[in-house]
Amino acid sequence: MSRRVSQQLDGRVSCSSSPSSSLPKRLPSTFEESTPKTPKSQQTQAHIMSVKEIILRFLLLPKEVLIVLLLEFLNSFRSFGLRFVLYQYVTNEFELGDSQAGAVLGVKGMVDIAFGLVGSIMVDIYGVRWISLTAMTVSIVGRTLLAFGRSKGALYSALFFFSPCGDALLSVGLYKVALKKLSTPLTRPLAFALSYASYNLAGAIADLLVDKMRKFEDVNVDSSPLLSGVYTPLRQFVVVTWVVVLVTWMIVYCFLFDWTVIDTTDPDGGDEAANRNLSEGLQEDGESQTCKPMIKAHVLRRIFHEQFQSMQTTEEGNGNGGASQPLPTYQMTKTKLITRETGQSGLKQFLGQVQELLKLRNTWMVLVFGFCSFPVLMNWTASEMIMPPFLERNFGEQTPISSPNFCARPPIIGIITASNETFSVMMPGLWLMAISPIFVGLYPTVFGSCLWQVVMTVGECLWSPRQLSWVASLAPNGLEGLFFAIASARSIMGP
Repeated sequence: MSRRVSQQLDGRVSCSSSPSSSLPKRLPSTFEESTPKTPKSQQTQAHIMSVKEIILRFLLLPKEVLIVLLLEFLNSFRSFGLRFVLYQYVTNEFELGDSQAGAVLGVKGMVDIAFGLVGSIMVDIYGVRWISLTAMTVSIVGRTLLAFGRSKGALYSALFFFSPCGDALLSVGLYKVALKKLSTPLTRPLAFALSYASYNLAGAIADLLVDKMRKFEDVNVDSSPLLSGVYTPLRQFVVVTWVVVLVTWMIVYCFLFDWTVIDTTDPDGGDEAANRNLSEGLQEDGESQTCKPMIKAHVLRRIFHEQFQSMQTTEEGNGNGGASQPLPTYQMTKTKLITRETGQSGLKQFLGQVQELLKLRNTWMVLVFGFCSFPVLMNWTASEMIMPPFLERNFGEQTPISSPNFCARPPIIGIITASNETFSVMMPGLWLMAISPIFVGLYPTVFGSCLWQVVMTVGECLWSPRQLSWVASLAPNGLEGLFFAIASARSIMGP
């Protein structure tokens, strides 16, 4: 055994790794025990922090955060893009009627929800990397059948088996768990705002690409017996998503690993068990390593010179009030996965963990919020599934069907509102999103549809990223996946 390796960089960011270990046998049973001590103490500190300091703290996080954000982007393009064209794809390419297509997609949606919840639960046991690799491997098979298959058998196999076992496992909380573990309480709102922005940026690009490719000509391929046939613009777009799935698998294989980041200067946040391992030097020889921030420290020091000086002065105890916290010292440890307790079956242990989570007030807060906000969330489902055929059938195929997407707004809003109480940010956004359909109801035209999309998108930019950060902060360390699965129970009501 060796003491952890710590190296003082310009940005004072160090990390070490430790072997996987089991979680504590008992979860905290009260709200006070389970919630990170963030509400008042860290809320006051957040009010003191400047915008530049918030950005600096985020940029001092390891580069693995950028890998997760890139995977969020590709995952969104893969799923959002397919969802956007799937209804038209199954009706045009496989000649299903409207009612038959609705039934097929309805069954697929329910199966996807069930497998998505299972994937969130399994991530606590097997880790983000293993689940992601497995799901992407299965997804490659399913997307291959969907992109190059011509029979209804290939379609049903892709939609009812390979898609749930592959795509759906990534849909609920996999990369959210990874981002939560790679961020700290003070950097989490901005991290999830960027995650939301990357998700929507990919959706916007997928929308624009669909619009662009609708004008392409059919391509007749006869050089290969396996790939022969006519590739319509819709099928060409599905082939593009197939390529994205392949690229995502390679990035996961090469760069995605299970890490947990801790800020040792913030005693109120982080994984207590991992922090204890680091402080007591419980690392195996050869497993300690030094990591660097996502941007080189000397570059950050040049850009944020005043913030570096202010935080270093605070750390030295000179009474400078310019920074709410000293310069962060980020350390990274291998994520601890759940191990089966001796003499206890896996099912019994799982049910015990569910029971402990259901005792937490946090769990019920998230559940109630999810079910109450479900009617508002249905706006996006209507936007994705109903608006494209509505515009195309009433106003012609040349009518743009992509939604406006303000991808730069979530990070800006996340930085500006970092010091605000969570629900003071979320409630105005929920109200805006809730009233947005009234415009297309009063004006069933292209203009009315645009107003609906603009107001809805602005509202979601306000509340959705903050809600993701809020749920992640309430999740007990080590059981984030199971917590996300329970918190997503409202999904049984619809996609």
